Amino acid sequence: MIDPVSVRALIAIADHGSVAEAARVLGYTPPNISQHIRKLEAHFETPLLERVGRGVVLTSAALTLVGRGRPLVDGLEQLRRAPLQDDEVKGVVRVGAFPTAVRGLLIPTIAAAAGRFPGLVVEPYEMEADNALQQLARGTIDAVVHKSWGANAPDEYEPRSLHRTELGIDTLDALVPATHALADREHLFLRELAPDRWAISPRHDPYGRWIASHDPALLTPLSHAFEAAEFQTLTRYVEAGLAVTVMPRLGRGALPASVRAVPLADPDAHRKIHLYVRPITARSQSIDALTQMLTEALQNEEQRGLAPVDQ
Repeated sequence: MIDPVSVRALIAIADHGSVAEAARVLGYTPPNISQHIRKLEAHFETPLLERVGRGVVLTSAALTLVGRGRPLVDGLEQLRRAPLQDDEVKGVVRVGAFPTAVRGLLIPTIAAAAGRFPGLVVEPYEMEADNALQQLARGTIDAVVHKSWGANAPDEYEPRSLHRTELGIDTLDALVPATHALADREHLFLRELAPDRWAISPRHDPYGRWIASHDPALLTPLSHAFEAAEFQTLTRYVEAGLAVTVMPRLGRGALPASVRAVPLADPDAHRKIHLYVRPITARSQSIDALTQMLTEALQNEEQRGLAPVDQ
């Protein structure tokens, strides 16, 4: 019999372009993937991969097998995940999300689901972006809440095999001390904060690069910025009058009275929030319900960010 895992390995090579990438997505080693391909080649008595330089290309026989095998592999996945394919909203949906999305979106969604869809269990998993998408592609989680900064592409790692829905926009505000000269402005541009000292997330995040892209004058203050991974710590620097920062509304929570949130006038001052699922579950009632509740939670976070700070 044909091993469905071997067919899935070949499909992963077709989708991701290499044995190494297929192995990474499926959670195997490249030798494991190569072994599965050899099993298929022995069964069909024909080559499926041809080496070109350091890479591989699929033969015409392999492309035929991918086309015929994909619906079968998807059908097996659908059978495995049958509770998500019913007309009712029920079953377990495992959702991976970055930390502030867990706080601002998933926790309110879990609470909403308990009242509106008693048969639906939303299981949150806090994880970073690329790892979450890899887990989704492997089938170890069912959905991923993801973000992209400003006008950047949605993801550095975005498998073609995934389905994406935009949940909405997460607005970015400048946070400044209440005594700051710009604290009472209706809006401001990032470049206006070039004279200030900053607090930003660690340099390996896209945060600082996005800020610096708006004006060369921002490079110097960012190179001497306080660094912290947690929003609460960044806010504390502002509260102490030591720095300014830029922060999304999603998951940041209530601000102290000594901190002002001033909307940014820069046209890309937002993050796009997306929900990724595998195509086999994209049309399920449970995923539709999850999408609706996450969208509502994001809208609520935006409104909270507009609320006046308690004096």
